Amino acid sequence: MPRPGSLHRLLARWLLGPLAVLIFISAIPTYFIAINAANDAYDSALLDPALAIASHISVSDDKISIDLPVVALDALRVDSVDRVFFQVLGPANERIAGNASIPPPPESGAGMRPTAPSYYNAGIDDVPVRVAALSAPHQQGRVLVQVAETLLKREHLVKEMLLSALVPELGIAIAAVALFWYGIRRGLEPLERLRREIAMRSPVDLRPVVESDKPQEIQPLVVALNQLLGRLNAAIDSQRRFIANAAHQLRTPLAGLKTHAELARREPDQAETRALLDMIADETERTSRLVNQLLALARAEPGVGQDYAQDPVNLHDVASRAVQAWVPRALAKNIDLGFELDDAWTVGNAPLLSELLANLLDNALAYTQAGGTVTVRTRAADGWAYFEVEDNGPGIPEQERGRVFERFYRVAGTGGDGSGLGLAVVAEIAARHDAAVEIVTPAEGRGTCVRVAFKPLARVGPLASRV
Repeated sequence: MPRPGSLHRLLARWLLGPLAVLIFISAIPTYFIAINAANDAYDSALLDPALAIASHISVSDDKISIDLPVVALDALRVDSVDRVFFQVLGPANERIAGNASIPPPPESGAGMRPTAPSYYNAGIDDVPVRVAALSAPHQQGRVLVQVAETLLKREHLVKEMLLSALVPELGIAIAAVALFWYGIRRGLEPLERLRREIAMRSPVDLRPVVESDKPQEIQPLVVALNQLLGRLNAAIDSQRRFIANAAHQLRTPLAGLKTHAELARREPDQAETRALLDMIADETERTSRLVNQLLALARAEPGVGQDYAQDPVNLHDVASRAVQAWVPRALAKNIDLGFELDDAWTVGNAPLLSELLANLLDNALAYTQAGGTVTVRTRAADGWAYFEVEDNGPGIPEQERGRVFERFYRVAGTGGDGSGLGLAVVAEIAARHDAAVEIVTPAEGRGTCVRVAFKPLARVGPLASRV
């Protein structure tokens, strides 16, 4: 995987690249303007010797000639930089005078002469030249006078004009590069301050980063960072609570187990030893149930770093699988455990939903007297999918129903050997599924009905088998 580059260099490329392209594009019209200016400056000077030659054309015995001495013609062709050529053609394109063969004007056809001075580029022996052509009228027809010179002066002038235009632009570009680099550094300074602010924090400092003093472009990053810090803080708090709760709740039963084990080891009476071993077994079972509830609570809490799959689930199937696990316990306590199951499809995690139902059943069986009834229902109604566990036990007073979902809270005087975690686990799992939990009084007016309402599945699932 390629190593990521510097943000400074990336911004510089995006800013300086277009600047270089603009300078190049601006040089193109400057170049053509310079060529036109050079031609305008030197074409008039190139026409002067052509006019001088044309003014000295004469006819003697029907023969056209130039009545200029050779020295004068040479003087007309003197130039300190460029080479100058001339040519005079008669009416029939016969050569009258000249020191080079100059191509005719591009706009003239066979036997035609331009009626006004014209200028054009041509080549003499593969040397590029600029030509001034003048057609002089004569009694025998029109005489074409051509004067050509090489392009050294023009090219030099074009270069000077280009440099005079581009050097300031390059200076401005260099200044812009410096300003861009300075601006980029200043523009990215808030990111550097944010980095220093986070780097200076201790590992336990998960306070949100202040957003109000950050630039608008950085605020979404700060918001996402604060959300991450919030999730990390929630996960760490969850772990801390779990450790604190586990230490607090396990200390007493483990101390009891140790005490009973010491007594059993020292007790000579077998009957007393058997009684102590029974107590150890009961205490071990309660401790095991407490550990399982603590682990279930830790798994159900948000922000613990574990994402559970969300799949279509039929609550009917979840309740059906609970029959074999809970019927023996209900029979041992002489409680009538019944199941009224209808298809109720939702989207969730089946193991967590099984844990939710297990805690509801454990709570109901723990606080229902012998000879009582506990009923498990699944149904779909009013746009919701429902889990309901109803018992005819002592019930929960209305003023206590909001607090029983708190961890380790138990209603005073209810008896039982619960740890106060069952309904807390139910509430956490329901929150993970965006479900609503409520406690109502059954229609008979006695007992407790805990109802969990889930959002229904958008489609109708296959019918599940009945128990």
